[in-house]
Amino acid sequence: MKILKKINFGVLGGGYSNERDISLKSAAAVNEVLLKLGYSSSILDIDNKQKLFLEDTYRGFDFIFILIHGLGGEDGELQNFFDERNINYSGSGPETCRKTFNKSHAKSYLPKNIITPKQFTWNFDKEIIENNDNKVKKIVVKPVNEGSSLGISIVENEPKFIKAAVEETLKFGEFMLEEYISGKEITVAQVGNEIYPAVEINPGDNFYDFNAKYYSTNTSYSEAIYSQSRQNELNEYIFSLNKEFGCKGWSRTDLIDDGENFYFLEINTVPGMTSTSLVPKAANYAGIEFDQLVLKIISCSLD
Repeated sequence: MKILKKINFGVLGGGYSNERDISLKSAAAVNEVLLKLGYSSSILDIDNKQKLFLEDTYRGFDFIFILIHGLGGEDGELQNFFDERNINYSGSGPETCRKTFNKSHAKSYLPKNIITPKQFTWNFDKEIIENNDNKVKKIVVKPVNEGSSLGISIVENEPKFIKAAVEETLKFGEFMLEEYISGKEITVAQVGNEIYPAVEINPGDNFYDFNAKYYSTNTSYSEAIYSQSRQNELNEYIFSLNKEFGCKGWSRTDLIDDGENFYFLEINTVPGMTSTSLVPKAANYAGIEFDQLVLKIISCSLD
């Protein structure tokens, strides 16, 4: 890591999405580590698109650690901007970010062996689900371009409940409807070619929404323990997903484990790095401290 001592880091946080505050917390945590380890580092607090795509914003920096979650940091536009100007940055390239950013759109790129919950279409005129499957008891309504579990509802498969959930989720823009799968909610981080132990999430309350993720005292986390054969299956699953999408540096994949199958929910190319974030928890299960994790992400992004 000696070569990193010569690098001037810019830690990019804030942004103009609904995840701005969480992004700034991630940026502060990473910047603190870099300064503590003796590196040259500064937080770049972005609050508008003009500043985000201004070359002068990045003048004098050798490497940009992207921690803007959601729109502006995770959709590929910024990565393309950096590539065109030969600016080094953390994480995946523009094409990968473009494919993974929209949760619904991402599923069209999944390999055939990857299982994912059924998706449905909401008919606004008739206020019903098109081609409804009556065997599906619950429906998940969620924004396709938001993270941090913002705007998500889980409701009974009845038009009146779905309509109310859709109206609420519309506040966050485009949305999707999918089958609710009962099982363990897990997330798996990959940094470089290393897969960390899965984190099992127990929200304690209703489900893992924004409040459960950042504020609830009832949410608990544990390492998901599997038999060797099932762990191997999970590792192969995560490797194939990251390879298929072309992920680089780091990623976090959210899944539901129903005890038999792993159901793909989404893949994150700019995960959180706050004190409650899931990638640091996964790294900790692998015996990797937060300081080491930050350096690993940087090193793997530069490879």
